[in-house]
Amino acid sequence: MRFSVSSLLFPMLAIASIATCRADVPNLYFQGFETDTSGWYQDSGGDGNGSITRVPSGGGSLGLTAADGSYYAEVHNNTNAYPFPGYGTGGESFFEGDGTNPTPYPGTPYYQSIDVYIDPSTAPNTLGPSVPAFWVDMFPSTTIAGGDADDCGQIACGDEHNFRLSYDGSTVTVDVDGGSTIATITTAGWYRFEATYAPGATPSSDVQNNMNIFDSLGNLVGTEAVQGDSDGENLIGSDLGGPGMVWLPVWENGFSNDLLGIDDVEAGTLSASAVPEPSALIFLALALGCIVVFREKSRRQRLS
Repeated sequence: MRFSVSSLLFPMLAIASIATCRADVPNLYFQGFETDTSGWYQDSGGDGNGSITRVPSGGGSLGLTAADGSYYAEVHNNTNAYPFPGYGTGGESFFEGDGTNPTPYPGTPYYQSIDVYIDPSTAPNTLGPSVPAFWVDMFPSTTIAGGDADDCGQIACGDEHNFRLSYDGSTVTVDVDGGSTIATITTAGWYRFEATYAPGATPSSDVQNNMNIFDSLGNLVGTEAVQGDSDGENLIGSDLGGPGMVWLPVWENGFSNDLLGIDDVEAGTLSASAVPEPSALIFLALALGCIVVFREKSRRQRLS
């Protein structure tokens, strides 16, 4: 099921866990790079040139103003680290986990997110604007030992979804899992890439997700409802754990000089209960009431 911001007012579209009308305090995990870069890991292999550097706002190679606070991080592509010729990875965070042990479900629907600086004027990757320059990949954790029918450790392969970003030199288009475009970005700035997770209608129903993109003011600029049925596997609600992983894979060697700015890697519970499949009336109420998302205040309420 796909829809864009322009179709939010169409009440007949059912969507799982829209959760756009909430205060999103990161009470499960927060790394804003104010003091260190702990919790961000580089992938092994490749050319071994992946790195993460904490830099002051306005400094570093990119010279960016931090999305929040006084520091952000620059990540360098570990070229050829992704198992496909010509692609590397920018590393990953397991939020409060370690990539091997499951984190528990927090008892309520939750989100996980990362801020990435997007500059639409960046030159297209060498394979052309129809091919993504890099992905922002998201997984939840699973309580199944060894992953869900795959060797994934704490990570739920059956609920892997990703944002794929394609550059043409003036705009950036974003799709989810290689589908149709959910957002077209024309203004440079920080964008928040977020996945939400909620059990379905029954414990044996697939996990319900939203893949959301917000601009620096907290405006929703793209969203898509997906569920735990990716990779030929399924993640059901009774096996859903807590925050799992955000990864920057499938990064074409050389794109953006192999350098990206990131900030505010976080996870938190949702203050509004997710509705598995809201009726048209409920959806309309959500659409009308939640177009303005009060995020900026809550983004300042960081963990002490």
